[in-house]
Amino acid sequence: MIIPGKKVELFCGTGGVGKTTIATARALSLALQGKNVLLITVDPAKRLKQILKIEDNDDGAINTITLDLFSHDINKSFDAMLMSPRATLQRMAKEKNLHSEFDSTIIKTLSRPYGGMNEIMSIIEVQVQLEKNIYDTIILDTPPGKHFIDFLESSEKIKNFFDKSFLEIFEYLGKSITSGGKARSFITMIVSTGVKKLLSYLEAVTGADFVREFIDAVLALYKCRDSFLTALKFQDELKKESYSNWFLVTSVEQQKMSEAQDLKVQAEHFMHKDHFLVMNKCLGAFLNDWQVGPNKTLAHLKESMTRREDDLQDFASKNFSNVLKFQEINHPSPLEHVRQLSQMFLEQNKP
Repeated sequence: MIIPGKKVELFCGTGGVGKTTIATARALSLALQGKNVLLITVDPAKRLKQILKIEDNDDGAINTITLDLFSHDINKSFDAMLMSPRATLQRMAKEKNLHSEFDSTIIKTLSRPYGGMNEIMSIIEVQVQLEKNIYDTIILDTPPGKHFIDFLESSEKIKNFFDKSFLEIFEYLGKSITSGGKARSFITMIVSTGVKKLLSYLEAVTGADFVREFIDAVLALYKCRDSFLTALKFQDELKKESYSNWFLVTSVEQQKMSEAQDLKVQAEHFMHKDHFLVMNKCLGAFLNDWQVGPNKTLAHLKESMTRREDDLQDFASKNFSNVLKFQEINHPSPLEHVRQLSQMFLEQNKP
């Protein structure tokens, strides 16, 4: 099956199916073909750091991974990035000269891996890398399960963030977005009763200092609205078949297969029809080679496991247009897993 080259490839799936390892193997297979590749992991679990031996202080930086790590040509490589909302915000602060505004407890809390901005910052970072036009393909190792849907719905969060309600809050406090933060006449400000009530409730619970710090943090983010709004282009482009490949990774287990189907249904309004189901950890080759001899118990076990895998593969072929199968790899080294899986990608990509 030929996998067409696209600008962006997304790898998604529930936890424990080998999504990050498969995404890394795909990056390696493309690099072996001479492609210029960037692999970005948006998964806060940071499995990619363990696989590629990336240092803790390299979050948010682009790391060049030479292929000698996988016993391949030292002259070839691919780039990898561990997504860091903090690093992306720092870059935005530098561009807009907003260092002091971004030195906020609230922004620091939001920009933690599970602080609520991971998916939005990821969209922004991907768009930045796309606009540099350095890479043939950018591979995204997306967050698992529900967090993947949050990632896809980031555009709505961005749109909602910049709606009229926030503008009213700024006006109520006499802040001007367009004039560098200089106060305008409070008399001319008109604000809805709902916003007044919201601020009064917040002040009663948290105190006036917290409310003002919160507003200052939101204002700082609003000053970077161009970066946020530009990122909306990314999700519009993803829906085009000519632009992206989608790989829904699962493993040969009944529960994981049904989870993959559920994830596909939830993502259908984002995902175009040209997508792939990746069945990882298949046992077919091992079962075929397993010589059980006269042992009836083992023979029954082999038959049961073979039937179960055949049923799951039949389910996959009926519910997904394109199915890629990857054999289970019995080796303790994650690097060896990636190396062998990359060879399977190369084999599967033959006519």
